[in-house]
Amino acid sequence: MVFSSNNYPPEAAAPCSEAEHLEPGPARGKKRLLYLALSDPDLEVTGATVRMGAFVKHLSRYYDITLVNMSGSGHRVEHRIEERFRDRDNRLGITRRVRVKFSQTGYFLLSPALFHQARQLLRNAPFDYLLADYGLAGVYGHFLSRLHRIPLIYSAHNVEHRMYQVLGHRDFRRKLLAPYVYWAERAACKSAALVVAISPQDRSQFARWVPNERIEVVPQGFDPEVANPFYQPSAGNRPAILFVGSFRSENNRLAARRIVEIIMPEVLRVRPDVKFQLIGTDPPKEVRSDAVECPGFVDDLGPYLRRAHVVIAPMPFAQGMSSKIVLALAYGKSVLATAEAVAGFRHTYRQLSIQPVEKFAEKIVQLLGQDLSVDTGEFSMLCDEFAWPNLLARLYSRIENVRSRSMVSTCPEMEATAWH
Repeated sequence: MVFSSNNYPPEAAAPCSEAEHLEPGPARGKKRLLYLALSDPDLEVTGATVRMGAFVKHLSRYYDITLVNMSGSGHRVEHRIEERFRDRDNRLGITRRVRVKFSQTGYFLLSPALFHQARQLLRNAPFDYLLADYGLAGVYGHFLSRLHRIPLIYSAHNVEHRMYQVLGHRDFRRKLLAPYVYWAERAACKSAALVVAISPQDRSQFARWVPNERIEVVPQGFDPEVANPFYQPSAGNRPAILFVGSFRSENNRLAARRIVEIIMPEVLRVRPDVKFQLIGTDPPKEVRSDAVECPGFVDDLGPYLRRAHVVIAPMPFAQGMSSKIVLALAYGKSVLATAEAVAGFRHTYRQLSIQPVEKFAEKIVQLLGQDLSVDTGEFSMLCDEFAWPNLLARLYSRIENVRSRSMVSTCPEMEATAWH
């Protein structure tokens, strides 16, 4: 296991208060990174925002980060939730922050406010890097890297245009936007000094546009200080089958329907003592029943994961990499998933069983008949592959290695964004 606080340089990022615009000056000895995000990394309400928060927090150990982000998490977040998660103590370790209001037009097309704020910052101060995080953030990265001759790191959580094509079968608006998203992703990749993919499968997609050596895979991760199997499991609880995911996502809504229509009836026929817990924002009304607990969004998944007997992920299609599976494995839980849900995994784990959804009920009953004590044996391997400190330490090394090379000689499209 590589995880260690010694992976970080000794300097700490400058403090940041609750104010939106702060200029405390760069941390001594650190390079400066302008971080653009379409969502608020404070709001750990989706896999995307959890990933953003981890990127910002761990990269701030290496870089002096100015963060420009749109509020919300791809949608407007309830004010009470936003207030609870607001980063008043600067847990992310950034130097300065500029937050712009959420708008659907800005999120799905272009936010002039976000572009203006980022450009003003680049005009007023030198930055060593520009990092554009998530999907259409690549639009800003593409133009700003060329306008200001700054190396771009493009962090892609999915192959967005492909996801839009899948969702377009159910939502014509996504289908209409798919060509724009395709152009945005391709332009961002070609402008980037480094493209960050979330899985080997996504890497192969991006390799159609850029050389493979300009792509780094950083999967979805977990914080090993918080999520780990070193705890005393609860005894005597009613068996709980847990599913986690924001129900604003189509794949999670479809998974919930699969649970209540296909999986749950067969499980309850054999094990009527079992309860199903579906945790996430806006659960569909049709999934609620006496056997289904829907607490909605919860601030801390830890207690639910520790109490769960089996964690399931019956998603019908993949969307990046499932953070719920990585997190459940880190807690030492038995996980049951469809092949689509684990498409981004490189290794197999004995805790993880891959089954078609029609076999879920049978497998759940089988697992409930076994000793489901917390598995600690694979934690070291999980940390090597998924612990955020290790993942971001490797990304830091890759960024610095890329910068040290002469990209202009190997990548003609980088001439307009030559290193300064």
